[in-house]
Amino acid sequence: MNSDAPEEISVPAPPAKPDSEKVLRQKWRSSLDTGWTVIPSALIRGLPRLHIGVGELAVLICLIDYWWAPDDPPWPSKKALAERLGVSQKTIQRHLAVLQQEGLIVSEARHRAGGGQTSNRYDLTPLVAKLEAIAADMKSAEAEAVKLKRAATRPGRRANAAAGGAAS
Repeated sequence: MNSDAPEEISVPAPPAKPDSEKVLRQKWRSSLDTGWTVIPSALIRGLPRLHIGVGELAVLICLIDYWWAPDDPPWPSKKALAERLGVSQKTIQRHLAVLQQEGLIVSEARHRAGGGQTSNRYDLTPLVAKLEAIAADMKSAEAEAVKLKRAATRPGRRANAAAGGAAS
């Protein structure tokens, strides 16, 4: 055996991510049998930046639950939303108006073949765009926090920071 040859080190593969539905089943059990909806954490954690209240959030969650395909915006009736949330249709109208004013949804009128209006379609792409910006800011802040924590653990870092950031 050649003693000058570099020693090989095997690096274990990172653990596989758990199957999402399996984990959800462990948490929620049979309540998932009627389906489930994904709510991005950026929506919950970014609520202050969205400038909406709990009523608007509830309506958004319902709209997201109706959003089955990426290229087919949801189109529940105000009556259906009101029944789901146990509020009046007028309350739903107010919440939808706030969501539109905040630039989170776009309401598009839909018409039947005979010309009569039916339920509106709700475009959620503005919400997705705002959540992407929030998620990007969250990732950036997390990366900055890691850098600051790493810098704070280096020897002499505190003294350097107290001395005006002079490098040693």
